[in-house]
Amino acid sequence: MLDFLYLKYFCDAVKLGGITAAAKANFVTQSAVSQGISKLEGLLGYPLLARHPNRFRLTPAGEKAFQEMSELLKRTQSMQENLAGIGSALIGGLEFACTFSFALSLLPSYLREFQRAHPSVKINVKLSGNYDEIRQLLTVGVIDFAILKKPPDFSGFDEIPLFESEFGLFCSPDYDVKNHAFILAEPEETLPFKEAYFRKYKKEPAVLLEARSWIVAAKFAEEGLGIGYFPEYITHGREKFLIRCEKALKLPSFQMSAVYLKGMRLRKSSEIFLSLLTSSMPDARNGVFDFHAESKRK
Repeated sequence: MLDFLYLKYFCDAVKLGGITAAAKANFVTQSAVSQGISKLEGLLGYPLLARHPNRFRLTPAGEKAFQEMSELLKRTQSMQENLAGIGSALIGGLEFACTFSFALSLLPSYLREFQRAHPSVKINVKLSGNYDEIRQLLTVGVIDFAILKKPPDFSGFDEIPLFESEFGLFCSPDYDVKNHAFILAEPEETLPFKEAYFRKYKKEPAVLLEARSWIVAAKFAEEGLGIGYFPEYITHGREKFLIRCEKALKLPSFQMSAVYLKGMRLRKSSEIFLSLLTSSMPDARNGVFDFHAESKRK
């Protein structure tokens, strides 16, 4: 029976112009390639190469054999890709929505891990933090699930808790916190901070900038422009550039969840990805996101 490895050695030698080049391409010795081609000739019963010192040339039979073997290798590769595609089709595509902040902090490493394990699965991620839009996407079946801060009312949907995080105040290591200039995001989320600040300092906080993005607030704080108010999980990947300050203020915590239509059976791809998240997401201890848990996992 023909060994496909010998076929590859022979075809690579022809395409690349010699035994040495074929050996480098396959990360083996020249002797391994030469012996492989010799064994192939023995199985076929005729020479493939016209052997001359310092010269690589095919015999007439070798030229015809090369054409046939090249086509066979192409068909084999195509078959392998098709078989992988069957596995992809069985688990379905991965289609979900998440917030911009999750996509720009925690999502990439987990999505990369899923992609490595299932390279043939088509992935489609939609970014949205609008509850009404996400509800619509889930209802019409555009996405399987959504990752977001647990909404107060999402009736008609089931949820899978992922992790807890708490709001905090963060600044760059070289920022003078005595300035107390704050960068706020998501206006509907800032009232607890303003109330806590007023209780402690008996005055309103000085606001440098208001934005509708946690990521923007984190970036401005990272650049030393002020103290940013946003969830602690946003600092993932920015630990060298952001430190926590004002620890005495009691600030709210919340839960990040995956939500999907109640009673709906998720596609296998979604089950696999959510299982990955729930099994390896960093721990939340006492409402504080523990990044050390992920560093240990790595």
